[in-house]
Parts: sequence; C-alpha cells; structure tokens
Amino acid sequence: MRALLVSCICAGLLLAACTVPGYRVSTSDYHQTAPAPLPIKYDLTPVTPGLLVKLHAASAHTDTPQANPALQQALRDYRYRVGPQDVLNIIVWNHPELTLSQAQISALSNLTGGLMVSAPASQGSGFVVSAKGTIFFPYAGTVKVAGETVNQIRAQLSQALATYIKDPQIDVQVVGFHSQTYQLAGAVMKPGLYPLTNVPLTVSEAIASAGGVVNSLPSSGSGSLSDLMSLPLADLAHVILIHDDTRAVLDLRDFYLYGDQTQDQLIRAGDIIQVPNNSFDQVHLIGEVLKQGNYPMSNGSLNLAQALGEAGGINLTTSNPTRIFVFRGAYTQPQVFWLNARSPEAMLLATQFELRPQDVVYVASTGLADWNRVINQILPTVQTLYETKVLGNL
Repeated sequence: MRALLVSCICAGLLLAACTVPGYRVSTSDYHQTAPAPLPIKYDLTPVTPGLLVKLHAASAHTDTPQANPALQQALRDYRYRVGPQDVLNIIVWNHPELTLSQAQISALSNLTGGLMVSAPASQGSGFVVSAKGTIFFPYAGTVKVAGETVNQIRAQLSQALATYIKDPQIDVQVVGFHSQTYQLAGAVMKPGLYPLTNVPLTVSEAIASAGGVVNSLPSSGSGSLSDLMSLPLADLAHVILIHDDTRAVLDLRDFYLYGDQTQDQLIRAGDIIQVPNNSFDQVHLIGEVLKQGNYPMSNGSLNLAQALGEAGGINLTTSNPTRIFVFRGAYTQPQVFWLNARSPEAMLLATQFELRPQDVVYVASTGLADWNRVINQILPTVQTLYETKVLGNL
C-alpha cells in the first residue's frame, strides 16, 4: 500500500510539473556523472525525450499498407504441376466409351499393373499417376504427365486422340492432390502435413486454414494445470519459412497489424513453416525489483514502466533509483540505456521507452553508485542470457 501511495503521489507531481508553463526537461544529472570506459565496448545512452524521438522514428510503421509486387506476380503465375500419386479425372466429351465406368477402370487397372484406379467416392473415378509419372489412357497409350499442368496434359491427349476422333474435346482435372505437400508446425491449432493444390497458397493463408495460431490458454476444464501452463502462445513476429536450403523469418504481426505484404510469401512444394512460441518475446528483470523473472510482451509490446510494474516495482529500501539500466544486443558490444528514476520526467520517460524482445532490465542496489561497478556486475548475467537466446535460435 505504501509503495502504491508513493507511486501515485510521484505520478501526480510529475504530471503537475509538466503542466507548469516554461517547464523543460533537464538532462544535467546524466552529463555530470559520465562513466569511465571499460575494456568491453558499450554505448551508455541516457533515456531522454530526444532519445525517445529517435527510437520511435526508427521503429515507426507507416499506416499505408505495403504492397508486394513479387508475391502478386507469383500468385498470378502459379500453375499446379501434376506428380506421382496424383489422381486425374479425364472426360472426352460426346465419347462416353472413353469416360470409363468404375468396373472398366478396375479391369483396366488390373491389366496395366495398377496405373489406373478409382479415386475416393466423393471425387469420382480417376487415373492415378504412377511412380514413373505416367498414366495409361485408351488410344493414347502411356502418357507422361508428371511435371505438366492440366492444360499441357489436355493438349497431349488431344493430339494423341485426334487420329481417332475429330476435334476431340477433353477436360482434365486433378481430383486427388497427393504428390506435393508442405509442413506446418509449432504454435498453430492444427499442425501437420498439408497438400498443395491448384489454388496458390501463402504462408498467412496456410496458418489461417489450419485454424489460426495458438493465442490464448484454453479453459481450465480442458486439461490439467500443468498442461495449461505448458501450452505455448504464438509468436507471429518470427515465423520461419524453410524452402530447400534457404531460411526466412517473416514478421506476420506487421502483416496483420499494418498490412505489410512484404512479410508474406508463396508456399512451394516441400516448404516447412514453423510458428514459434512466444518464449522469445519476453524481457528479463533482475536486480532490486520485488519480483525478478522473465516477463512476456503482450503482442510484442511492453514499455519500461509496464515491465517494472509487472515486477512489483523497485525495492524502495535496497534499490538505487538513479541506476536503472536496459541492456540490449550482443554481449560483446551491448547498448546500455540508463534511466535516472529520480529525475522529474522519469515516469513519463519510462512509459514511452519501448522494450524489445530479450532486453535485460537491471535495477542497481543502493551501494552501487560507481558506473563501472554497475556495468561489470551485470554484464556476466547479460552474457548468459544472450548466449541462451542464441542457442535457442539455432
């Protein structure tokens, strides 16, 4: 209660101060205590209004959706190419003798070594493409269809049947898509192996067709407490797409929130889509806070004031409010941001300072007033957290 009262009083004083005519933010406290250099290079940057303007400009998103001409062209050019185990339905119009019945297909399948069988009942009868990529069709014989589009197969059959039928009218459809698949894994509702069809599919559409991502915990009646706690939530900002030997990371959060279509891609045969859980989207609070630990970011967003609030605030007895740090980046050359919480504008600055995934927030203790002692004490912990992050992303 005491901490809450103090916080409310401070917040009121700060807001009142900002309304005083002629009030200006002062950064003199920062410049009076500049740190001495350390063997490990680091940039120590005070959190000031000017810094917030720069950080916001660097990370700001435009309200105008970003187009993706390459993706749109790929969607227009997409043509499904038949492969082994696909099922084709072939109709020769006005020639029912070539549109085989179920019994005829079964008999011919026995004669041709299983090159032609019936498709599932809902799809009707059809021709299964053999492992060699061929089908057998009356009067046309063995026809290679693997790697061909339905239009190319139609042209082949028309040319072959033209000797026996004047101007043959042929319809070719793929009624069983079995040769090409993609894999969807991770924090989605229905992970698994999915077929590619004659309809082009993007990564965002594939996730939607699988029921969407796991973005909330189920009700308590659906499982044990341990099961509920272990259920991952999705991290749409780091969706991984693997195609052949290439690995791309897509920020589908920007796609959904800002219409950035450059973050979406066309799925091709053999692609692997991994939607990671949100263990990456968290920040680490250590030092003189009431509840040290790892705190998740809500939809990738969390400011410094919120993070400190989640940790119960700073320890008023043991902390040094003039030494609140945010460590960001690699251990070998981290960025270190410094907030002097005793400055008049501290609370306002903290609410505007947006944290990033894997930031380390450190509140120094009362006895640590020297810059080098503060930095040297915390850097080994930052190194451990950074190495854990790197190993987790391999």
